[in-house]
Amino acid sequence: MVWLIFEEVAMTHEVFRRRLREERARSGLSQSALAAALGRLLQRHLDPSAVARMEAGERSVRLEEAVAAAEVLGLPLGALLRDRDAIDDEIGELERDLSVAEWETSQAAEAHRTARDSAVGLRRRIAELRAIRGD
Repeated sequence: MVWLIFEEVAMTHEVFRRRLREERARSGLSQSALAAALGRLLQRHLDPSAVARMEAGERSVRLEEAVAAAEVLGLPLGALLRDRDAIDDEIGELERDLSVAEWETSQAAEAHRTARDSAVGLRRRIAELRAIRGD
């Protein structure tokens, strides 16, 4: 059991360092610029090589550094803890679920319109019959 937890933590570290590198590059920040931004946010000096060592897996990342990195990059922390493929898979699954929900909503709306039209017709016929009866 302990081995599985250790293995999962190691995988999370690997994913984090890879995602940090990808998102930093996507944002156009250099490693030094990200280190400087993290230092400002954390209100302490962060060596310019710290990000390079984080991305290379040569330096552990503190929780507050991970949170700050996500903030600097404009991402939720979870985006740095999951592979893009896993995120893309979940998005695809959610889009399929949304499509089904939208189809079911349109079917329910059509059923509602049909029932409403039927109720209008029934009220009209009841009113006609009551008028004939002299109510």
